[in-house]
Amino acid sequence: MIWGIILFVLVVYIFFSYLLPYLKLKAFHQEAADQSEYCMIDVRDYQSSHRNPFPFMTKNIPLSYLSRTTKEGEICDRDIVVIAESKYVAAMAARILKRKTDKFIYYVTVS
Repeated sequence: MIWGIILFVLVVYIFFSYLLPYLKLKAFHQEAADQSEYCMIDVRDYQSSHRNPFPFMTKNIPLSYLSRTTKEGEICDRDIVVIAESKYVAAMAARILKRKTDKFIYYVTVS
């Protein structure tokens, strides 16, 4: 009985911590976007973002520095668009950003 409760709590924790941010991410459509409405954060490493730049003006904050940067202060006062290599990396960044802001978070994958 106690193991069933522990297992249930563990499954609920994993769902809300890891899977739910992945499922709640919304894709960003660049064609209909007004750049002044969004804050663009590029979470790729510096070399990748330099070799393959995003067409809009972005803040380059690599994923490894993102939690440290969010502790220092406010990231953005508008909705956030995360530019990442994959949806999984974007979900990791969204999980970090959701701790500090209640704004909507969108993602764009760049290869």
